[in-house]
Amino acid sequence: MFQKAKSMLAKSLGIYAILVIFCFSSFGQRAAVPTFFFGGGISSSNYTPFWLRANQFGAVPTEGNYVNAGGSTYIEYRKGKKMDWGLGASARLNLGETKADLFVQEVYLKGKWGIFELSAGRKKYIQGLVDSTLSSGSYIYSGNALPMPKIEIVVNEYWHPKFLGQFLGFKGNFVHGFFEQERKNVSQVYLHQKSLYGRIGMPNWPIKFYGGFNHQAQWGGTKRYLKNYKPIGGGLPTNILNDYLDVIAAKSLAGAGGDTATYGPNEGFNRLGNHLGSLDIGLELEGKQGKLFLYRQSIYDDGSLYYLNNITDGLHGISYHTKRKKGLLKIIFEYLNTTSQGGAEFDQRLNIRGFDNYFNNGIYPEGWTYLGKGMGTPLMTLDSETDLNASKEVYFDNNRVETFYVGAEAMIGENRLMFRGSLSNAIGSFGAEYVPVKKQLAFGLQWQRQIFVFGQNALLSANIGADIGSWKKDLVGGNFILSVPIQ
Repeated sequence: MFQKAKSMLAKSLGIYAILVIFCFSSFGQRAAVPTFFFGGGISSSNYTPFWLRANQFGAVPTEGNYVNAGGSTYIEYRKGKKMDWGLGASARLNLGETKADLFVQEVYLKGKWGIFELSAGRKKYIQGLVDSTLSSGSYIYSGNALPMPKIEIVVNEYWHPKFLGQFLGFKGNFVHGFFEQERKNVSQVYLHQKSLYGRIGMPNWPIKFYGGFNHQAQWGGTKRYLKNYKPIGGGLPTNILNDYLDVIAAKSLAGAGGDTATYGPNEGFNRLGNHLGSLDIGLELEGKQGKLFLYRQSIYDDGSLYYLNNITDGLHGISYHTKRKKGLLKIIFEYLNTTSQGGAEFDQRLNIRGFDNYFNNGIYPEGWTYLGKGMGTPLMTLDSETDLNASKEVYFDNNRVETFYVGAEAMIGENRLMFRGSLSNAIGSFGAEYVPVKKQLAFGLQWQRQIFVFGQNALLSANIGADIGSWKKDLVGGNFILSVPIQ
């Protein structure tokens, strides 16, 4: 059932992208303005500077010099319409020194009815309470990797039930997604995702409270391997509907000893699939000069958070957004800690759940990644992204991390500037610690300005970045991109 849907969706992506970008120019009142862009990047090392490639939805290569070109177009909902539809597409060609990557970054159809939206395809999104434009990256879903093909039902804006007035608001989503067809030792892997977030406070109040959770699960797959037992069958479990319901409910399979004959010891004594996510809280204070937002994302992976074993881990943030049009517009400070992971012990009888090993998984060896990039915070790095180890595999060899981060945005004349900087301490992982701790400084500065090109108001963006420390060879690099609307 899901495999057939996945195949149909995958075949449609390229067709949608071509049609949308190159053919759709207007639909009566539904004007779509295609945009063409080109650019390139260069680095003094074989890596791209960290803050030039992180959280770019897979658009910027991790390694090597490159040139790129592409196009995009979008049709958004019309104001005041209870029912409406929209679409979007963005395709890109990256030409590197050793390879060429042609990919569709976004292609989707969407429709809304009242508060609900249904969409299908690749679509950019970030999940979790966080500053969405300048953060170092939401812990669980940051926009670091290429968007995954998915089918989603979502309430995008806070909905206020009439019987509660506007004092309480809710939003959330429910997703079925498709990982890439072939992963290491496993194929046909699915994503289940859901979230629910609430807001306390009237829209015009100067103080509001936020809270909620998101639940992610990798599940399914053929030829699922663990190091200590043989692959389970040649296909998906025999009752995929029951398995899907177990994944949605995060049901424990342990029961009377666990069904290890069907699922193997890892899942049979635990849960079907790889479950992870975050519990988030936030506080918003608004004054005459600006808005202050404080947030905390607490991490859960294997039960450690339930027993408070890893309570010190999480993403902590303070964001201040001014109401000015010029000068300093926004400043943000974040602290990410993933060093506890429940500790170095695991004793279920004593409710000690250590060795969490965030973003890695024994059944899905490439862990919480999509097409070779981490889907969560980019500050937890893959073996392929640094020189901390020589193997260059797709797994997280640096997931016990402590990072201090600052970001700022300013408008000086007609020039928009954005700065990102981080100091990270890499501890490694349990059993493979880095002694002494490996430190890394990373900086990125972006400049944007509207310019007049080919008779159009184009956007020119240029970036410069530098990485200094023990994770890889010190480097400096830059890139640029010119986006020109086609009218």
